[in-house]
Amino acid sequence: MNSFDLIVVGGGPAGIFTAITAAENNLKVALLEKNKRIGNKILIAGSGKCNLTHTGATKEFLEKYGANGKFLKESLNKYSPEKFIEFFKKNGLPLILVEESGKYFPETFSSLDVVNLLKLKLEKLKVTIVHNVKIENISKDGDEFIINTENETYICDKVAIATGGKSYPGVGTTGDGYIMAKELGHKIVPPAPALAPIFVKDYMFEELSGISFQDTKITIWKDNKKVIQNKGAVLLTHTNFSGPGILDNSRYIENGSSLEINYIGKDYEFLNREIIDEMNLDGKKTVKKVLGQYFLPERFIRRILTAAEVAEDLKLAQLSKEKREILVKLLTSNKMEISKVGSFETAMVTKGGVALEEVNSKTMESKKVPGLYLVGEILDVDGDTGGYNIQAACSMGVLAGKSMKRGKEK
Repeated sequence: MNSFDLIVVGGGPAGIFTAITAAENNLKVALLEKNKRIGNKILIAGSGKCNLTHTGATKEFLEKYGANGKFLKESLNKYSPEKFIEFFKKNGLPLILVEESGKYFPETFSSLDVVNLLKLKLEKLKVTIVHNVKIENISKDGDEFIINTENETYICDKVAIATGGKSYPGVGTTGDGYIMAKELGHKIVPPAPALAPIFVKDYMFEELSGISFQDTKITIWKDNKKVIQNKGAVLLTHTNFSGPGILDNSRYIENGSSLEINYIGKDYEFLNREIIDEMNLDGKKTVKKVLGQYFLPERFIRRILTAAEVAEDLKLAQLSKEKREILVKLLTSNKMEISKVGSFETAMVTKGGVALEEVNSKTMESKKVPGLYLVGEILDVDGDTGGYNIQAACSMGVLAGKSMKRGKEK
């Protein structure tokens, strides 16, 4: 009989840390993974270099998860980034901080090393790892859960569903956990891509792929109301806007949203006044030369001039008020209608998932089904780029594992 105290469904960061912590708490644990190996999502983190967490205090972390960040207060307080960093140090793979980005990576910059370490840790704790397992259904009979797979039936006192969301389906995150949670009585907030590029109508930077702007003001609008405004890096690609600042704001986009970007770091009135002053000082300067003083890429300046229908050799004295205002507006408040957000294939995480009001944030246990725990990206909470999502997943896993008490002997 495949009988355990706890069965963890899903071998990503949340599932692995749930299993490790529960096993350290003397529970008999099995980890069921649909893929041929655990840690597939970890392997692609940070483009294979494995950005695991970020510098900053817990309070700063909570601000990185949007409106639902408060749900993570208990898990991040109980298992902080400092404790996460210490875990890897104690287990022989120290993390190093890349100062300019605030990101922590393993000293080898290898996600494979991280997965191998975690697998070894699970094995030392005698966690049973079952790969290539397809779960058909999970049900509860009295105090026990019954998990039916294609080939086996498992019995356990507790179940932790940690199957992730729907982003990067190529690594196995195809939304299976939503079906399991729904069948067990949970409400699912409709999943949508997050940390994804933003597409706009009449995108005009097709030829400028690779140009980026740092510390750029980004605003999302909806029905002429400001939804969110912050700063971050923006990358121009052949087809869309990307970069950390864009990705982090993608969670706020709904149908009918607009994107506004300030490329120059000055507001409309200030830049307009500076150009007028420059014209009064030396009207023979070309408009292109003046814009070059703001350290904008030359290809970008040319494209903006074209969009404003201003010739490259036009003198400041010849620049009409109408053209000047169009040019200044393009640079300081380029507002564009959003056509779509990148698909689940390109999104780093999923927004939406199991409704948070149905899960105890102090234990990660379901409020509807005793003994059922829901951890990680399956929940309706998602973070910014930079290691915040892996940290949250692992912190939730540790909190769940510590909250579990051993049931009857097997």
